[in-house]
Amino acid sequence: MDKLGIEPTLLAAQVVNFLVIIFVLQKLLYKPILTMLEKRRREIADGVELTAKLKDEEEKLIVKQEKALNKAREDALAIIEDAKKQAKEVEKELLAEAHVQAAAIIARAKQEAEETHKSSKKAIAGEAIDLAVVMAKRLLSSVMGAKEQHALISKRVKDLESWAAREEKKS
Repeated sequence: MDKLGIEPTLLAAQVVNFLVIIFVLQKLLYKPILTMLEKRRREIADGVELTAKLKDEEEKLIVKQEKALNKAREDALAIIEDAKKQAKEVEKELLAEAHVQAAAIIARAKQEAEETHKSSKKAIAGEAIDLAVVMAKRLLSSVMGAKEQHALISKRVKDLESWAAREEKKS
């Protein structure tokens, strides 16, 4: 070994120094660094796992939200349909009530027109009788005496009244 320029004592001292440095580095440096690296690896793995869980939960929440939105849309459409049905029913009821009221108004108007017609007929008949009496008095005063005039007028008035009564019964 001397030929190679290696001194055994120096080599042994360097080997011992190297082993001491490895031991010291192992205890003081490598072990804490490896522990820290392992801890960091676990944290990263936990973070990745947590991210995967959160992503799954997010997808579940999105599906749940879509279901809730679809349900809300269906409920809203059902409410709208119900409101349309109720509106149609109310419209039918209002139309029926309007028809009933219109029929009542028409019936009242017909009755009033009939009553007006009857009262007009009576009034016209009364005026016609009065006019006939006046005309008969004027005509007969020159031709007949008072007693004969009175008898003739009374007879004709009764005839006119019976005619008016018959006409009233017809209508």
